[in-house]
Amino acid sequence: MKSINIKEELNQWLVDYITDTIHNLEAEDSIEFNKWAKSFEKEEAEFVVNMEFVNDWGYDGRSEIPEKEAIDYAQILLKRILDNWYL
Repeated sequence: MKSINIKEELNQWLVDYITDTIHNLEAEDSIEFNKWAKSFEKEEAEFVVNMEFVNDWGYDGRSEIPEKEAIDYAQILLKRILDNWYL
């Protein structure tokens, strides 16, 4: 499995992963959600990632993390976004 450099790659990797994931979501019973998901802006993902990034990764002594760990972390951020998509 691929490793991701925390200082040089992780922030952008998370933004791209979150944006791409949301763009590919679709709810059968919610036209509003589908419209929101398709129009989700990369800047919105950047905002969420930047709010959490320094607190969660700024003090991590490692230089790289496994992609699996990055995916698990991205899922936590995705849940926060999706729990509040209608705000």
